[in-house]
Amino acid sequence: MATLIPTLGAAHFDARGELSLAERLKDCLEDNAWAWHNIPVGPFGKHPDFVVLHPQQGIVVLEVKDWHLDTIVGATRTHVELLTPQGVVSVESPFEQVRGYMFNVVDALKRETMLVNESGSFKGKPVFSFGYGVVFTNIKRAQFEQTDLREVFPPERCIFRDEMAEGVDPDAFRERVWRMVSPRIGPALSLPQIDRVRARLFPEIRVTQIALPLDEPPADASPASDRMLEVMDMQQELLARSMGAGHRIVRGVAGSGKTLILAFRAEQIARAASRPVLLLSYANGISGRLENAMQDRGVEDKVNVSTFHSWCWKMLRTYGLPHPSEKDIPDYDARLAAGVQAVLDAAERGLIPGGQYDAVLIDEAHDFEPQWLALAAKMVNPDTKALMIVYDDAQAIYKGRAPGLETARH
Repeated sequence: MATLIPTLGAAHFDARGELSLAERLKDCLEDNAWAWHNIPVGPFGKHPDFVVLHPQQGIVVLEVKDWHLDTIVGATRTHVELLTPQGVVSVESPFEQVRGYMFNVVDALKRETMLVNESGSFKGKPVFSFGYGVVFTNIKRAQFEQTDLREVFPPERCIFRDEMAEGVDPDAFRERVWRMVSPRIGPALSLPQIDRVRARLFPEIRVTQIALPLDEPPADASPASDRMLEVMDMQQELLARSMGAGHRIVRGVAGSGKTLILAFRAEQIARAASRPVLLLSYANGISGRLENAMQDRGVEDKVNVSTFHSWCWKMLRTYGLPHPSEKDIPDYDARLAAGVQAVLDAAERGLIPGGQYDAVLIDEAHDFEPQWLALAAKMVNPDTKALMIVYDDAQAIYKGRAPGLETARH
């Protein structure tokens, strides 16, 4: 069973055919195959329907078309005329489209020296095999064979409705997918090479580009874990891309990549958000590195990064509310506590409005008081309900205990 990224429950499918193909890829391909659905690829952010990777078989890019045979008026190698409610329209041939996606993938990967042959008769050529194909989810092969479309639609690069139906023979389906890929000329891709493939195709998962390590590494980290500092591992990426909407709580030990996932999630939400995104932490050090991460990713104008106490002080100033001064409360810790209480009281009375942010993400939540988390939850846009809390209950450094996370769920 292959790994689908995002998961079936979290992915957005534009048509029923895409969902059906995702189910077949997941159920029929090998356990060490990965399929990414509708994720921007490479430096130009192209959106192929599926990019499928297997260490031995290679990479195949698939485009899905839910066309019916009677809506195809005519076709050439470059364009197809379709009958639509608005009349006949001309669109790019899906084979030209997916072929372009494939070369975008290959061009992106050829920039990585580890993915190119350095010597021999294949010097300068990719070390991986690649191919492309089109999946017609509403046309059967027998129907296709009775037309002249086979002259412009290469049959060997097609998968039809009856070849991807529920209950199809997995071996036959796998064969149809992988025969679209050029013959392999070298050994299977190694794990470091696979990481380089992912880093080139999906730059947002590069750890070095989001100013990590943000979590402290475990004391017994091995040299083999060094590669993790370059790209998110598969499980981290799968989790980050599959969270979906709504409240989310992520618990993990030190060095597991919690903050990495938090930063990735903040960036993804910010790019589509209509309101600001708030990213809170307890300590200044983490807050500073998260701020640098958002700047590196180009979303600093959409993501407000702050410690919880600094954010409270900002709320008091923004809404013209009195805040404790050093003259009134000389003790620094007591003054911080008084400022937080002033914000809690003001929010309860409606003097500080809720729903200010399309998302609120909290790192180091193990050091937050339950009422702080409840306040943060009130700040989330009720239409998005996007609250993410990351914590490690073994690391309550400042409070000595884990927070009341149940308070933030509601």
